[in-house]
Amino acid sequence: MPTTYHPQFTVPSTRPIPAELLLAESGRMRLPDWWAVEMLAEHRVLTTAQLTALGFATTTASATRRLAILARRGWIDRLWNTSAAATADTWWCLGPIGTQLTPLGEDHDVTPAQAYQARDRLRQHVGLPGLLRANAFFVDLATHALTEPGSDLRTWWSPRTCRCVTAARHAAWHGEYIHDRDRHAFWYQPDPGEIRPADLSDHVHAYRLLAERTGLATLLFHAADPRREQDLRRYLERRNTRHLTVVTSNPEHGHPADPVWQPIGETHRLALTDLPHTPDQWPPDTVTFKQVRPRAPHPIYDPERPYEESVANGEYHYPPRP
Repeated sequence: MPTTYHPQFTVPSTRPIPAELLLAESGRMRLPDWWAVEMLAEHRVLTTAQLTALGFATTTASATRRLAILARRGWIDRLWNTSAAATADTWWCLGPIGTQLTPLGEDHDVTPAQAYQARDRLRQHVGLPGLLRANAFFVDLATHALTEPGSDLRTWWSPRTCRCVTAARHAAWHGEYIHDRDRHAFWYQPDPGEIRPADLSDHVHAYRLLAERTGLATLLFHAADPRREQDLRRYLERRNTRHLTVVTSNPEHGHPADPVWQPIGETHRLALTDLPHTPDQWPPDTVTFKQVRPRAPHPIYDPERPYEESVANGEYHYPPRP
């Protein structure tokens, strides 16, 4: 007689999850559920409010209920921390089933014990603040695009996907913002906070070489605060930024889509859509080191969007949100 498995797969077992449980759970998933799990596989941690803003559900309450169901069934897991508790928001990461069905490059089965160990490492990781700031930056761009006709955050790549193109050791993000059919692709470098501004500015050398090789030459440095930005700019002005458009900002200047980006060597600030255009969808096949399938899902979930490039092609606009 076959074993019946309880959907609340929370025991940190060191044995692989049975195939029949994976198959049964996959059959219970809805399209928004798959999108949310893929987003967490790519970006590691997102909050209920962020997933709601990106289109997972129409209200925070309905998103909370559905995410709780996915957590009980082992697809996702809560990343407990005092900050999230203080804001009445929940941070989510992959659970044991989500990790198993969205493997991060492993060739072996991921056990529940390994999934929970990865969750605990993420909670204590020194780079978590930088990751949270980067994710908040891209969510802000996506929600802004939803209020601007003809705008879209078409691409949001995590460092995991970026490494297929950059082969860089430090964490880098890639994004592409579209407005009125103009593409604005960029590299994004958050401020981890635990390294000196001088060391952070040294990352520009890797981007300069990358710009020469790939043609993507816009680099956004997002400092943690005004003082960090001032120190960072002082060091960047001494670095070789040839072949690059380097701009800096910090959260106190305002929304990242607004005129908050100050080019190195200049005193004025520009909007994201004032930065250089990218003529075609990036990256072209010639710059990839290995096969890069679009593992990162479209960061805005909209079942009415006819195809992924429809906003970029001017054939679709996101409807007004209530």
